[in-house]
This record gives sequence, structure tokens and C-alpha cells, in this order.
Amino acid sequence: MVRVLVCDHVEIERLSLGPSFEVDYRPALSREELLSVAGNYEVLVVRSRTKVDREVLERANRLKLVARPGTGLDNVDVGFAKERGVAVVNSPESLVEAVAEQVVMVMLALSRKLIRADTGTRSGKWEKNGLVGREMKGKVLGVVGFGRIGRRIAEVGKALGMSTLAYDVISVPPDVLGPLSARMVSLDELFSSSDYITLHVPLTPETAHMVDASRIARMKDRSVLVNMSRGGVVDEDALASALREGRLGGAALDVFEKEPPSGAILSAPNAILTPHIGGQTEEAQENAIEVVGEKVRAFFKAP
Repeated sequence: MVRVLVCDHVEIERLSLGPSFEVDYRPALSREELLSVAGNYEVLVVRSRTKVDREVLERANRLKLVARPGTGLDNVDVGFAKERGVAVVNSPESLVEAVAEQVVMVMLALSRKLIRADTGTRSGKWEKNGLVGREMKGKVLGVVGFGRIGRRIAEVGKALGMSTLAYDVISVPPDVLGPLSARMVSLDELFSSSDYITLHVPLTPETAHMVDASRIARMKDRSVLVNMSRGGVVDEDALASALREGRLGGAALDVFEKEPPSGAILSAPNAILTPHIGGQTEEAQENAIEVVGEKVRAFFKAP
């Protein structure tokens, strides 16, 4: 019997592990409690709340697998887990539609000044003449990180009549780029040539503050920046300054260096700020848990 500890809130019935697994569902487990019981389990299932760091992994001497429904692994010390022979799985494929839809949604909202229009109308203003927007058709979409989500956004962008510039550290074959009307370019060219830029990269030493003041200065006037990846990728103070100067058309951030966020970004104009909800659809959350359940069963070769 494989013992599984589920440390965070999930729809446990969707995990569907079957008779080969004994599941303990303890979503309010404190760190101290986790450290005291970690050695009793072969599998840990966590969301973003629980940190599976070096100390936890050292205590979990029976552990074989860490499973994280969703896309991020920032809360798991993947390198140390590998050293200890512990596998790590997640389910990034489950969030593709949810994140892609939110990216396109905020791009459209910024293009049509939707937030200002709604707020003004509710307060008794009628600002029709001051709310002239821009169409996305014919514009250039820049996608930084051309994985599943980036490619799906390019697909929607093509349907809207956009062309795509893509950047990735991994080579993308022509047979993928062609149908999406996409072209691989350098990061600098992407930032200087795109009307809309969306970020889909992990937070690593190489990507930390990838979008800094100098890179923001390369962006076209009235261009839009969207970050649905990891907060530390963008220098929020530099972005807030650019928004206050009025050179950018807007920005949308769903992730922040510190969550909840603080500082200048909170008062920046033409910014849509959301509380890390890119993957928060009913369908994505259900699918994330189901996919992780399948991967756990596959790891232990269970039916």
C-alpha cells in the first residue's frame, strides 16, 4: 500500500488514486506537523501553500514522489529532491486554456480601456469621446516563452488577425511556427517590435528581472505588457514608472514579487492587477488534480 499525504486544499475525490493507495487528506497541516509526519509517506501532494524544501525532504525518508497540481514548482526544491531520488511531477498542461483566455481578456480590456469605462460610468461620468480604443487586428504579438500556453495565445492571436514574434531558450521547429504565423526572434527584437508582450517563463536566476528598466525602455509607445508567469520576472518599480510616464498603453499583472503586492505598482495607471488567478477556472482546477492523479498512478504502475 502506497501512503499519500495531501497537504493542501484539493477536490480530493478527483485525485482518484484507487485501492493501491492510502490517502491522508490534511489540507490545514502546519509546517511543524508536516515535518513530524513526512517520514510516513511515499507521496506528498501539495499546492503552492506547502513548501517542500530541503528540511522537509530530509525528514521524508520514505518519500518517492512529490506531486503538484498546477504549473509552478517554486515551492519545491526540485534539485535536492533529485539528489535524494525523489521524483517531482506537476500538471502544467491543465492550465493552458485558463491562462491563455485570461491573457487575451486583459489585452482586450486594456485596448478598449474597459476598466476606466466601467468605473466612470458607475460614477455618473459619460466619457465616450475620451475612450477611443485600439483594435488588436494587424498588431504584433510578442510571446516570451513559447511552450503550451504561449503557443495557444499565438493561436488565438492569429484568429484575431495578429502576427507573432516568439522568444524561447529552446528551439521551436518551423512546422510549429508556420501554422501560428509566428517567427522566432531575439528578446531585444521582440521587445522593440511588439505591440503586445506576454510573459510565460519560470523564475530562475536568468529570468529574474528579465523585464527591467532598460528592457521596458525598448518597448514601443502605447504597447502593452502582460505577466501571467512569475512575479520576479518583472521589475515592478520600473514598470510602475513607465506607466506613470504614460509611454506604455498598459500592463496586466497576475503575479507579483511579493504576494499580496505592495509599493508603486498598486497606484500605477492603466494597470490591471489580479490575485494570481490565471489558472483559477473550475475546469482547470478539476483537470489539474485529475492529471496529477494519473501521473501518480503511472509512477507506481497502478491501475
